[in-house]
Parts: sequence; structure tokens; C-alpha cells
Amino acid sequence: PLVTLIDDGTMSGEWGAIGIDDEGHPSQRNVLIENGILTDYMWDFLRARKENRRQSGNGRRQSYADLPMVRMTNTFVTNGTENPDDIVRATEHGVYVAKLGGGSVDTASGDFVFGMVEAYLIENGEITEPLRESNLIGNGPQVLKDIDLLGNDFAMGNPGMCGKDGQGVPVGDGQPTLRVKAMTIGGTAA
Repeated sequence: PLVTLIDDGTMSGEWGAIGIDDEGHPSQRNVLIENGILTDYMWDFLRARKENRRQSGNGRRQSYADLPMVRMTNTFVTNGTENPDDIVRATEHGVYVAKLGGGSVDTASGDFVFGMVEAYLIENGEITEPLRESNLIGNGPQVLKDIDLLGNDFAMGNPGMCGKDGQGVPVGDGQPTLRVKAMTIGGTAA
């Protein structure tokens, strides 16, 4: 129950910030998960109307020629209480992922694959050897449940684009240092 996840289109200066969505609704701060409990979803006009929910300002499209669909803006995990160095020291054997690259998510199952662009081995509570590029593989809902330590060093990541159904829109993401109990790392033996 550590994780609070927010989507916020009102974050001034962030890549995913929008004044209004592509359906004419104001962007807003939407709490999606609060202390580990699902509290809401992102909504576009069509789905909000169908489910009798309030519009959340997440109807987005790449251009006027595309239909709007539910999309993230700036999505992030909020700060925890742990010192990031203490998280590393509390990890006997693990992987410290400093930078992720492109990836994909199956929105129906929550399964994902992201490229680890910069990662290091953690041995006996210390960051040691750099690792070759590889993939981080998991299931979003399970990973959120498996977060057992959450740092107090929140930061937004580098600007990015989110692709869905052939459309790309600018998005932001962020989180503090966090520890996941277990995940799958895969790559090639070349």
C-alpha cells in the first residue's frame, strides 16, 4: 500500500502538460491510485459518458485527423519516506536501473517490456558492476504491489512520446527511487 500514482496535465513546464484536452475539457490532477488502492481511471468524453463518470481531461490525439482516445499526460509515483542510499544499502542482491528506454505495454493484461539503457548490479548493499543493455519484463499491477521501499527523491524523467493505435502524444513520467521485490530481466547472451 505504499504507492500513490497521479496523472497531472496541469504540471507547468512538463512535456505532458496541456491546458485543455483534445475534446475541449480542462486538464486536471487525477489521483489514480492512493496508498495502494485504485481510486479512479483516466477518462475521455465517450468513456466517461458511457460509465457515468466525470471527464478527466485525458481525451488526446496526435492531430486533428485522428480520433481522441484516453491517454496519459504526466503520470508519476509520488514521494515516499526512504533515503535512496538506504534503499540500496537494504538490497543484498539486485539491479539498480538508472535509465529506461523504449518499451511496450499490453493494456489489456498489464504486461510490459522496457529497455534498460543504464543499469548496475547491487551486491551486498552497494552499486557495483554496470550491466549490458537488457529488457525489464513484468506486469504493471503486480509490480505496483511488489514495491516495498519508496524513496524521498521524486523527479520527473526525460520528456517522451507515448504511442497508442498509431498515434504519438507528448507525455511525462516520474518517480522517486523505488525497490521492487522481484522482476524478470532478459536479453541476449551475445
